[in-house]
Amino acid sequence: MKSSWMATLQNGATDKTLRVASVGLCCSVGYTAKAASCAMRAGMDHFQEGEFVTSNGEAIRVARLPDNETWGTARLVRWMAHAIDDCLSQGVVLQDTRLLTIVLTAENDRCAIDLSHLQQLTLSSIPSAQLHSNSEIVRTGRAGLAPVLDKAHELLSEGVCKQVLVLGIDSFLNAETVNHYLRADRLLVPGNRDGFIPGEAAAAVLLELAPPDVPGLHIVGWGRGEEPGRPDGSVPSRAQGLSRALRTAFDQADIDCNDLAFRMSDQNGEGFFAGEAANAFTRVAVDGGTTPMVYTTADCAGEVGAATGALMLAWLQHLLPRPDGPGDCGVIHLANDDGLRSAVVVRHQQAPRDRSIPAL
Repeated sequence: MKSSWMATLQNGATDKTLRVASVGLCCSVGYTAKAASCAMRAGMDHFQEGEFVTSNGEAIRVARLPDNETWGTARLVRWMAHAIDDCLSQGVVLQDTRLLTIVLTAENDRCAIDLSHLQQLTLSSIPSAQLHSNSEIVRTGRAGLAPVLDKAHELLSEGVCKQVLVLGIDSFLNAETVNHYLRADRLLVPGNRDGFIPGEAAAAVLLELAPPDVPGLHIVGWGRGEEPGRPDGSVPSRAQGLSRALRTAFDQADIDCNDLAFRMSDQNGEGFFAGEAANAFTRVAVDGGTTPMVYTTADCAGEVGAATGALMLAWLQHLLPRPDGPGDCGVIHLANDDGLRSAVVVRHQQAPRDRSIPAL
């Protein structure tokens, strides 16, 4: 087994680390990260029959927020405003600085939403907020988290900015997307158990560089890989891409599978992704080691695509400090239909205990 995470920090073996300064979340089980975290920890969902129907006229279950009037770009921008407000309201944003924002959203071939005007994503409640000129939109989907972390770390390390706001935003709740996945037999509908529930979400994660002994959620390793296998079965998956991503993330964090207390999976109800993840962890497991417990988000929030990674980080920010949390060290793993795979190792740094003797 490799050296412990704390020994790694003391020896300076890891130079790629990021700290989560604050988070925000808006999804079907809560308008804030705190509320949604409580719901997901309790295993609650808000699945309901939506306006979409199958070819047989049966209603499709969806994971949506209660708004029947606003759709398209305006709907997503509304949820993003909630997530940003939740994140920035925690008072950790540096003053008198332009906010460098990276928006992670759906892949080009799936995105049916126009997000070309990044300025829409600034809040009217913060009129002084201005976007940094390096802000950008990244259309790499659910598994785009590792490339975004690479970009954020590069910008922070080069001193371009002191904080990066990563926004994950996505929705499957539009007719074009629903019809596409219906034709592909990938939605959870009567007659098909091997499918997912379409959802919508927006999540915000404020990242910064910080010493590893600063309390909070730290991202200590990440990696990416390419998987030839496809969910439609045209090419079988051997979990090579996810295995590569996991090994890269483990090497960067200087850990192995035995150091993990948990893994947080993006599996959404489709057997393809669940099987691939199981195979990948069999590949990277240590002989005689233990299997980390599995957490998922789609069983509560539905399939939220490119918002999944940021949503996971937002939940972990609230989950790991709890006495009944899963542990201090874990890995997030994410997969795209197009073969991109991401793995992200996270670690919760506890606040130092006060060992002083109280005054009499």
